Amino acid sequence: MRTDAKTKTTVCGTGILATAVKTICLVSVYYVFSIGLTFYNKWMFKRFHYPLMTTCIHFLTIFILSEILRNVFRICRENSPTLDWKTYASKVFLTGVASALDIGLSNWSFVFITVSLYTMVKSSAIIFILGFSILLRIEKPVSC
Repeated sequence: MRTDAKTKTTVCGTGILATAVKTICLVSVYYVFSIGLTFYNKWMFKRFHYPLMTTCIHFLTIFILSEILRNVFRICRENSPTLDWKTYASKVFLTGVASALDIGLSNWSFVFITVSLYTMVKSSAIIFILGFSILLRIEKPVSC
């Protein structure tokens, strides 16, 4: 076994093993909740046929709770960071709209498609993100 002189931890010791176990546990919890939420959404939107309204109410609730928490933190902290409106409108707002469309349209898709097709399409989203980032010249393609 090798040891690091600064931290005195072993490469094959408890530090890496603990990190691996923690990572496996977190990934497992993520998958359980992700799959559970997928099947819950499918079940709910088969009975309640207003997925976009549900998503809008959900985001409105999050917006109100976030504003309340921001005000509480502003009162509790003396020096809280703030964003100017230009940065907020160009970065935070556009990201929020894209996320809202992703979640809203995903929920709406449960009315029309099966869970297996939904899972395949969502899993392939990274390919489309990469393709559009190269097409819009946000990322450069790797050259060999």
